[in-house]
Amino acid sequence: MKAFHAFAIFVAGLILGAAGVPAPGHGLIGSAGAAPADALEARLRGVEDCLEIERLLMRYGAALDSRDFTAYSELFAAQGIWQGGLGTFQGPEAIKAGMLKAFGAPGAPPPTGTFHLLTNPIIEVHGDQATASSRWTFWRMVDGKPVVALAGRYDDTLTREHGHWKFQKRVAS
Repeated sequence: MKAFHAFAIFVAGLILGAAGVPAPGHGLIGSAGAAPADALEARLRGVEDCLEIERLLMRYGAALDSRDFTAYSELFAAQGIWQGGLGTFQGPEAIKAGMLKAFGAPGAPPPTGTFHLLTNPIIEVHGDQATASSRWTFWRMVDGKPVVALAGRYDDTLTREHGHWKFQKRVAS
């Protein structure tokens, strides 16, 4: 059983290190005064936070591609900001209105043959605040083949609001 426990901690260390959570000796496990169970719990919380933030990033793309701007706007904090080529909008209602103005009326079918790929997320969690950067690519189908139409980067400030991660500020460049 001790061998399994040691192996589980080793694997958790590999996963947590890849998720941007401090490795042993870098602030959590091995910290002076931190009990190993408390440190492991803190590291697990860090992994869970990173996974929830990654899911937030993917839900953003899914809502954008399906033109579900109600779901899209709910991904932002109460005072959340979206900033990009379309302008700057603050608060879920203003963000929703800005997207509807730019991309069409509610219920309008999303364009066929277009989609976003969201990649390369780098997430840093600090308690109830986090930052993330990622890449986006917008694709169109041309003669049955995907062609890059636009590409850019997202720089995000995130906050835990009512127990869930939300965009505090998303800058699309």
